[in-house]
Amino acid sequence: MGAVAEPRNQQPAPSRPPRTMSAMLFAILPLVLVSFGVAGLFTQCSFTPTGPTVDSGSVPTVNVPAELHDAAAGVDFPVVEPQLPPSWRANSSNSTTLPSHTEVVRVGWLTGDAHYLRLAQSTAAEEELVTGETKLPPQALGTVEAGGRQWVRYQGVRDEQAWVSERDGVRLLITGNGGEAEFKTLAEAALSAPKVS
Repeated sequence: MGAVAEPRNQQPAPSRPPRTMSAMLFAILPLVLVSFGVAGLFTQCSFTPTGPTVDSGSVPTVNVPAELHDAAAGVDFPVVEPQLPPSWRANSSNSTTLPSHTEVVRVGWLTGDAHYLRLAQSTAAEEELVTGETKLPPQALGTVEAGGRQWVRYQGVRDEQAWVSERDGVRLLITGNGGEAEFKTLAEAALSAPKVS
């Protein structure tokens, strides 16, 4: 029997460096830096270690008189236009229809303290309006007085709440993340506001 020839010049397999967490980190780090660079070039990204901020220059502005005038023409109840402090900035407006086919007219504002409050006006039943605006079953938290009227407070989403009252047969609902003083400012303005003609 012949002997098996041994391969000549066989070199040992090259050894791989150990796969450690730091090695993986250094491999991924350049990709992360490139991604942030691309995002910074093509978007308006910014990093704020203290939390999100509102850039007032990038927030849309709504012409409230024109929007409410158009909305009033499409509903069968009087719509009011609250007169609010100059530091408040209207940034949204729309109308919607609830399941009962009742219309709701909405306007939202950023307050002077960068909170958001929205006023909804409708002839809908209170329970339906609260559910439609808060997306929660009505859960009353008590009442509060503002503008000479009682407002029923309801739980809203997250840490928000909703206030509901009535003026001349029209239900007014305020919701948002503002403080009590801001809610009262909007409540008083809504109750004393002129009707849109």
